[in-house]
Amino acid sequence: MPSRADRPYGSFLRARPDEPEATPDTTVRPVRVGAVRRHALLLVTTLAAAAVLVPIALAPIPKAPPVIEPSPGPPPTIAALYEKVAPTVVQVKITRYDGSVQPSAGAGVIIDEAADIITALHVVGAAKDVSVIFSDGKESKAVVIAVLADNDIAVLRALEPPQTVVPAVLGDGSKVRIGDDALVVGSPFGMTRSLSTGVISGLNRSLQVPGYAKPLTGLIQFDAAANPGNSGGPLFNRNGDVIGIVTAIANPTGFPVFSGLGFAITIDAAGGALGIPVD
Repeated sequence: MPSRADRPYGSFLRARPDEPEATPDTTVRPVRVGAVRRHALLLVTTLAAAAVLVPIALAPIPKAPPVIEPSPGPPPTIAALYEKVAPTVVQVKITRYDGSVQPSAGAGVIIDEAADIITALHVVGAAKDVSVIFSDGKESKAVVIAVLADNDIAVLRALEPPQTVVPAVLGDGSKVRIGDDALVVGSPFGMTRSLSTGVISGLNRSLQVPGYAKPLTGLIQFDAAANPGNSGGPLFNRNGDVIGIVTAIANPTGFPVFSGLGFAITIDAAGGALGIPVD
């Protein structure tokens, strides 16, 4: 039998043969929320500090270029304007029933490429034959194709026009204002394609014209010189658009010469009522 000295010092627990072996503890224990929050707060604080210490350069957002509206250029000079509109004006020549010829009875303005022409009815109403003389000197017989008696307007069609005709641009009567520039081109006293300038003096005027039962209404009053031979010719604005057809002058003395009062049928009444499109 071994002696006590042969045994190791101390004592050890010994499992009994009938006891089961110990198993590792796998029980899931709840984590303290406070600890998680502290760790999360520490992480966020660390990231924020990093963001402060390491700035991130962002690309600048490109700005849209400013929209620059084109500024309107200065209006053309009167000389340039005359060169533009003069080819649109014709001289009206008539032969009366008694055989007399009036070479400069009035004027007219070309309104389309078919060489249709607006003029004043009183210029051609009593004529046996009508001719028109274009700016290039070519003369052509013409016939009346439409009439607006209440507005003193007639439309002529040239039977043998030049190969190239220059129609006028018909303006917008609603944009006419008192004080606007006014230009008249016609054949006063036989002086063909004469230019006179002035301003619009009044709108919506009424005038009793000899030979008409009713007064002409809605007239444009202007102070650009107009005399016999200007009747039926165009009244232009500063852009060279036709805004009226010269129909009458007024003179307190009774003489048929200009005294500062000229009147025109609006292009809306002259052209629109005949189905002519207005630009």
